[in-house]
Parts: sequence; structure tokens; C-alpha cells
Amino acid sequence: MPSHRCSHVLWLSTSKPLSRRINQSAPSSLIKKGHMPRAKGNDLCEIFGYAPDDRSNPARKQWKSQDCPFVGNTCVKHSHPQDGGTVVVYGTCSVANKTRNGLEEVIVCPQRLYAGKYETLRSCAIDAIGHPLPTLLANDYSKAKRAKRLPEDFVVFLGQNSGSEVQLSNPGIIQLSLDWVLVRVTAGVPTLAVPCEVQSIDTTGNYHSSWRAYAEEKSSVPDSKHGMNWANVWKRLIPQLILKSSIATTSQLCKKGMYFILPDRVYMQFEKLVGKVPASKAAGHGVLTVMTYGLGPDVLPGQIRPVELRRQDRMSSVDFAKAFASGKQMPLGSQLDQKVIEILQGL
Repeated sequence: MPSHRCSHVLWLSTSKPLSRRINQSAPSSLIKKGHMPRAKGNDLCEIFGYAPDDRSNPARKQWKSQDCPFVGNTCVKHSHPQDGGTVVVYGTCSVANKTRNGLEEVIVCPQRLYAGKYETLRSCAIDAIGHPLPTLLANDYSKAKRAKRLPEDFVVFLGQNSGSEVQLSNPGIIQLSLDWVLVRVTAGVPTLAVPCEVQSIDTTGNYHSSWRAYAEEKSSVPDSKHGMNWANVWKRLIPQLILKSSIATTSQLCKKGMYFILPDRVYMQFEKLVGKVPASKAAGHGVLTVMTYGLGPDVLPGQIRPVELRRQDRMSSVDFAKAFASGKQMPLGSQLDQKVIEILQGL
């Protein structure tokens, strides 16, 4: 896929994260000063926005509230107990996977991408319009409208936690919703609509034991037993993106195409499946703009790491769909034939 890498972004840190500088066998004197040991393998990276070993008052207060620090509502990452068991609100924003090249951090909650009061969405609006405009969430828009104090030219965000998602359907055939639509309103008239899809990646397995050790401030933390649900990329994420971008292509208001916000590591998985897609030079009708993000530098206890823009890609929505449908990155039919023969021989 085409790629524009941002030179101001810190790609690789030459130092270990602050939270990992305390050894697994750290003495209790260090633990009491605000640090805890960390898991040696797969680990939890952020819980309720903070490092899991952050024992500062702001971090522990956030844990106790069970609220997402980025949108203010109760965290959506929770357990699903059977037979009326206790629900555990995990607050897991990102995880760290142990690889041959060290730890790989992956954002696993889309709401983590709303840091800075939806800064990623504002960036999409600026990119599509070409310059900043006042931005309003649905509640602020409603208040200003009633008070007759709306700006002459502004952008209102419609979506999760702001009014409602834009629901679309063809009765009896398909029903879907757009995560966000950023609507430019000029002199009281909608002049531009910018659909934005925001995705992360689900985890598999279980990280309860690791989470519990951090929650109870244990002297040792077991490795997390989570995995990454990469199959969802081709099963759900790409098909949804193709469907929604094709709708935007036929819209008169979507003059700048559609935007897609996701973690850079997840986009790498998209690239493996879709392969190289011809680049588009600018946002426009029928263009898909991809903006990828990752966690920023480590911070001191009591602070939350920012999310930083990693890459921006643009391509035709049609070209993206064709690249996925071509099956060039998929297993060959000959493999299917061989597997059938092997299974029959083994029965």
C-alpha cells in the first residue's frame, strides 16, 4: 500500500519503557515508592489509560471509577460471566506482545484513539477541509442551536458518544452504521460529510490473572495469556470498510471520500492481506484516507501517554476493494486440494 511516513514521529525508543525499568525481582522498597514488577512475557500495556504498574493517585482513582479516561463513560472492556457472576471491568486499552524483536505494543480498544478529546477526528476534519474550523459534539451543537449562537462555519461530530451513529439500511437486506460522520455546516447548510471508521483489534485468550495481579498490587505478575484476533481483519474489518466506503462513493456530501483511523500495527495486517494499492494524491470523491496511530513516548507516573500519527495513506476505494477481492494474498486453491486429499487419507 502507498505510505507517507511522518518524520516527527518517534518510531523506536532507544530506552526501555519507564514501567519496565524495575526488574521482576524488584525489592519491596522500590515497589513501595510507586513501582511494581512487570510480566516477563506478554503483558498488559495500559489499564484505564495508565501503565498497569502506575500506583499514583490519578491512576488508582481512574481504576476505581471504572470509567474510560478518553470518553468519560464506563469502560466497555469487561468480562462476560455466566450464571449471574460478577462482572469485571478490565479497562484494558492496549497490550504488549513479546516477539523476537522485543515487546510490540498494540492498541486494543478503539476508544483509546479518542485521546485529547477526539484529536484524531479533528485531524481528519482538518485534512479534509484544508484548515481548522470550530468543532462541536452533538450536545454542544444542540445547545448552541437553541441559543442561536452557532458559528457561521463549523464542523459537528455525529457518532459514538455524540448524538448517535448514522444508521443506514436497505430493509430486509442489510443494515449498518457509520462510526462517525463529521459534518461541515456553513451558513446553516451541511456542505460536506466526512465518514470516519475507527477500529482497533480484539484479543483472544484470557488476561485475568495478569490483570488481577496489577489490581491487587502483587509482588509478582504472571504473563498475560492473551492473543490477537487477527482473523477479524479479513472476516469483519475489511468487508465493513469496503461496504461503508462504497456507500460514501455514491454520496453527494462525501466530497472528500472516507477516512479510516486505526492502530498502525493493525494496518500492517491489512497490508499483508490486501497488498500494494495505487496511491491517490489527495482526499476526494471515492478516495479512502487511512490514518494510523501508535502510543507516544513513555511518561511519568500519573500521566497518560499520547497517541501519535504514524502514517497517512490514500487510495481509491474501488482499488482497495479490488485488491482484497483479487485473493493474491490468500492461500492457493491447490492447497485446498491437497488438504482434502490428506484428510481423506487420514480417515
